[in-house]
Amino acid sequence: MNHRKTKTAGGKIGRREFLKTIAITGGVAIGGSLLASCGSGSSLILDLTKPENQPLATVGGTLALDANSMDPQGILLYRSGPASVLAFSRKCTHLGCTIGAFQNGVSICPCHGSQYDTKGGVVRSPSQSPLRQYTAKLSGSTVTVSV
Repeated sequence: MNHRKTKTAGGKIGRREFLKTIAITGGVAIGGSLLASCGSGSSLILDLTKPENQPLATVGGTLALDANSMDPQGILLYRSGPASVLAFSRKCTHLGCTIGAFQNGVSICPCHGSQYDTKGGVVRSPSQSPLRQYTAKLSGSTVTVSV
């Protein structure tokens, strides 16, 4: 079976190559839809003009990112003020489960019920330590999260 990239007459790609391209593009769109770009693993850049990032466009908005190159459990963001965003690891400090998005100002660990506030502090045990915080900078409509 020949799996070379082939183009049909007129320069069009074949069905197999088309489907492969769609699959790769879809994976990138889904996996990176929240990120405008991704650095070497030490920073993430979000474009607040993109629909998927709109919750961070207003004060009080929150966004939970899935696993990424910076944090394998994802990042939880909170728009704390007109010119500020806070960013935390979604890794529970109790036993390492992935915490949920902020709802009513609290993020809950599904494993043992630890709760964290929008400043990353523990609201309810068994967790005793605050969430790991990342540096987040808001510049215009761009948020840059870094280690």
